[in-house]
Amino acid sequence: MAKHNNFCKFIALGFLYLVCTFPTKFAPAQDIDTVPLFQLFQPEQSYLATLCIGSGTTPGIGLLGSLSTLVSGDDAGFNIWSFSAPFSSRRDKTLLATCGLILLPAGSAMAGIESISLLKIGDEEDFWSLINSDVVRPIPEEFLERVKDEKPIYGASFDDLEASAYCEFVLMAYQTSALAFTQSARKDLTFSDLMVKPKTNRGEVVEIKGRLRRLRKIVPPVALYNVGVSELYEGWVFQEMYGPNPVCILLTQLPDNIQPFEKNDYLIEFQGYFFKKYRYMTANSGSENPWKDTPLIIGKTLKVTRGSIDSPEEGVSWAKGLLPLFTGVFLVFLSGIIGLIVWFMRGDRKISTRLRNRQIEVDPIFKDYSVNTGNQIGISASKLPDNDSGNSTFPNYRI
Repeated sequence: MAKHNNFCKFIALGFLYLVCTFPTKFAPAQDIDTVPLFQLFQPEQSYLATLCIGSGTTPGIGLLGSLSTLVSGDDAGFNIWSFSAPFSSRRDKTLLATCGLILLPAGSAMAGIESISLLKIGDEEDFWSLINSDVVRPIPEEFLERVKDEKPIYGASFDDLEASAYCEFVLMAYQTSALAFTQSARKDLTFSDLMVKPKTNRGEVVEIKGRLRRLRKIVPPVALYNVGVSELYEGWVFQEMYGPNPVCILLTQLPDNIQPFEKNDYLIEFQGYFFKKYRYMTANSGSENPWKDTPLIIGKTLKVTRGSIDSPEEGVSWAKGLLPLFTGVFLVFLSGIIGLIVWFMRGDRKISTRLRNRQIEVDPIFKDYSVNTGNQIGISASKLPDNDSGNSTFPNYRI
């Protein structure tokens, strides 16, 4: 690691030397024998550049010595070089300041303080921007006023003002962490609130939960690509409460477990800045009015809470897994009913057969004696007395 740091320092010193010797005006050629070795009042570029590099390696002084020498060379009294050329663009300024940070001695006691000081100065001088990615920054008011609702997003050549606001929204979302969006999102703002009052809620951090049905990778504008936003994704989220009216989301980073697709069904959560009431053309372009409006939300990334990663149909695999179970239960229930019916029918046939084949025995007191005319219970007609008025054996008995 120490060899690597020394190698980087030598590269930075060489680059700094080239910058220092960058000619701003050429002096007439002189015979080297006539030039004094030390020119106190007319220093040469090469001499002062060497002094600048040597000061950077001095223990205890380090970068401060190099900076003081550089500033001296740009002083009006010497006018050896000028910072106007290497500091003409933000990119060059950032590169030079980064080289200065590399030159800081890592082992010195003042290295930490010097690094923080230079980072702060670079932020103030617009060499770079120090951003706390764990805090959601509010969108500047000037960009909020440039957005136009109920219109598509046009290119920079058509509407430079809204295009600049669009780039600012995307850049700020790119520079903010997903955790910061999650913690700052307003849960009370709904689809209806964003559609009814888009101007009031513009720039608010909102949360969307629903089913992601489409996710496409789109090409970012050149202005975003130049500041590091190399990827941009467009998604369409459907919420059960609002039926066929989706929400359009833009994100600068995909999670590891999802890739762009044209048709799928993922349950997701997404937080981001509300940009505008966006007008888009539906798939039914042949209808009388194919244009519809929807909220457009710009954020960092999304979270998949349920859905398929390997297969497009795995998002509903839980329902398909229960289908065989439901079918099995239904078949068992139906088989049970059929079995009970057959069992009862067999029992009824057995009982009917037994009743037909069994000899019914009746008690003698219920026997029918009507075939013996004029008989009486236990008495034959031949035994009746001749006198119908009765006899001595059965007095007062009459038939």
